[in-house]
Amino acid sequence: MAMPDTGRPGSAAGREFLDAVRAHRATFEAAARRAEEERTLPADIVALMRDLGLFWLKTPRELGGGEIDPLEFCDVLEELAYFDASAAWTAMVGNGTTGVVAGWVADDRLPELFPTSRTGADLPICAGQFVARGTAVPVDGGYRVTGRWSFCSGIEHSDWLVGGCRVAVAEGGHILVVVPKDEAKTHDTWYAAGLQGTGSGDFSLTDAFVPGGRAFDWFGTPAARGGDLFRQARALFVSNELSPVVVGVARRAIDDMYALAGATDRRLSRVYVSERAAFQKDIARAECRLRSMRLLYRDTVAECWAAARAGTEPDATFVPRQLAQHTLVAEECMDLVAQIIRYGGGRVLALDHPMQRHLRNLIAARQHVYVSEENYEQAGKARLAEYA
Repeated sequence: MAMPDTGRPGSAAGREFLDAVRAHRATFEAAARRAEEERTLPADIVALMRDLGLFWLKTPRELGGGEIDPLEFCDVLEELAYFDASAAWTAMVGNGTTGVVAGWVADDRLPELFPTSRTGADLPICAGQFVARGTAVPVDGGYRVTGRWSFCSGIEHSDWLVGGCRVAVAEGGHILVVVPKDEAKTHDTWYAAGLQGTGSGDFSLTDAFVPGGRAFDWFGTPAARGGDLFRQARALFVSNELSPVVVGVARRAIDDMYALAGATDRRLSRVYVSERAAFQKDIARAECRLRSMRLLYRDTVAECWAAARAGTEPDATFVPRQLAQHTLVAEECMDLVAQIIRYGGGRVLALDHPMQRHLRNLIAARQHVYVSEENYEQAGKARLAEYA
């Protein structure tokens, strides 16, 4: 399903990353089923993504990253999701987590995480969970940390882990701590119905010492480095990119359904699915819905990017409204695929058939905390406050 040119020229770097992903389409597609079987990205796909620099598109250029603008990143991510949802999902999480660490970790810890001798494919990959599932007790020089964090996509191929913690003092706040993976205990828990190839397991720490320079208040302090990208609203820095993933998957599902319809006949009616008026209506409607969701998410990301570049302070409705819009995109993409998959008949239930994989992946993506229905509640609450 071709999408209209946005008319944005983009940067040379952004076009280079997009062209690189497209050049390896066959490799990503061929690995999709294998990733599900291994329950994590295959090692050769991780190596390819490292070589292409796909984990550091949100890492400051001064540290060797791409630091491309958010809409260019969405272009890359959507295209990657069209080829394989698991690769796109781990790229999304790897970029967000690594980008946060790269932008906010203390200067005195940079040589440890981003040594100047490491460039390109040798840069670190971070995984983790920002929700405060741990407790950080202040001690001399840092914190003693205990906790367990789930849904750490890409943990199998990560170098460093990030965990959200509550500081164990009065009004201690919410911080992020960063630890080498070999200092944590990893837990093989990722037996899931969707996004099976993302390796989204758990890790835990028990009274682990974390130096103060590897703990930071991401929610309340400005970035230590990087450009306008790192001045976006915090919640949107890591949530803006979920929409291009689900749109990319839904795009592929529509294309696969078009191809399947022309080759599938129903024995009861003895006509091809593509000849049925009901299918023609539903597939066209699905495509219209998808195009509208693509326009919505791109408008949302563009608005956030414009605010960051202008240095304007968003009002109280800004972040809730944007999160609500991303939630709608995820809902619509999941639903439109659910509406058309029934035309594929029983054959799409096979584990090696891509249509059932597309739907499972979208259902799993819809469960992400950043597209919770609570976002609608918060957006409505914020708007209502303007009329109080």
